[in-house]
Amino acid sequence: MTETDSQQGTLGVAILRIVLGLTILFTWWGNISDDFYTADGLRGFFDWVFLSAEDGGNGSSLSFIESIIDNTVLRAAGFFGLLQTIAEGLIGLGLLIGGFTRLASLLALLFFSGLFLTYFGGEEWIWTYVVLMAASLTVFLNYGGRMLGVDQLLARSRGESPLGMLW
Repeated sequence: MTETDSQQGTLGVAILRIVLGLTILFTWWGNISDDFYTADGLRGFFDWVFLSAEDGGNGSSLSFIESIIDNTVLRAAGFFGLLQTIAEGLIGLGLLIGGFTRLASLLALLFFSGLFLTYFGGEEWIWTYVVLMAASLTVFLNYGGRMLGVDQLLARSRGESPLGMLW
């Protein structure tokens, strides 16, 4: 099967993909340096996110998100910290090098959507996450790794990926 014009990617989307990958990786590295991905780091972050703004927190307002986090992430914070460390690093790397870009950009979209919901209603300016969500969706829809990326080589040598979801 040959690529259609819409599946070849463009230079603009490749640049967007690379910048998105760098953004994720620089944030990821800073979080590693700050011990964010430890059990205590995650607990401290979520305590701050849901603490009222009057008490020095973010003041996020979606109680169902707080309930989900309390009943999943915080019950196994060490495990989720490790999972987050690995996932965020792989997503950023995949976007940077253009490898398994469709999957990486879809996971980035889910990640940024989760951050949007987590910060919603608080002091954090959530529209940054809307821009990141739009960038991730653009990379996904426009085969962002098909130019200047590993996916370009994969598509040429192996054809389309299963369900078109990997490259």
